[in-house]
Amino acid sequence: MINGGIFGPKLSGKTTLAIALSREYWRSQRMRSLVLDPHLDAWGSQAWVTANEDEFWPAVFKSSNSLIIVDEAAATIRRDRTLIPVFTQLRHKNHKLLIIGHSGVDLLPTMRQQMDTLFLFRQPAEAAEIWARTFADERLLQATQLRQYEFIHIEMFGVPERKILKV
Repeated sequence: MINGGIFGPKLSGKTTLAIALSREYWRSQRMRSLVLDPHLDAWGSQAWVTANEDEFWPAVFKSSNSLIIVDEAAATIRRDRTLIPVFTQLRHKNHKLLIIGHSGVDLLPTMRQQMDTLFLFRQPAEAAEIWARTFADERLLQATQLRQYEFIHIEMFGVPERKILKV
């Protein structure tokens, strides 16, 4: 993963999955997480967490080799064009980016097109269609039928896998 996203409705397991990925990146690659989380959830000792965007983005661009996690994309990314460099330039600092949101419409098309990995929980038809077009894979339309804690994992040019989050 270079740029990834976790999208789904409330209580589907998005943050739980992101926390598990943060811990896994720490265990496997010693990659620390920098987390922008308006709710200040408990992420673990491997993560630096803040709700303050004014302190988060400078910390991200001053660091390197981290997993950058941005929760609540509708509130934090807000389709803000000035954040396009987050999607296009962080890889040059050896960062990996993980965006958490409810729907792909929380992001501009340019932002979605920079994603290479997707964890997709249940989606309404129009949201599933956006991801199916972005990843050029109609199998993502199956996201309309997922149960709670069930998600589809796909990497660009890969085959979607249906999984269940262990909570």
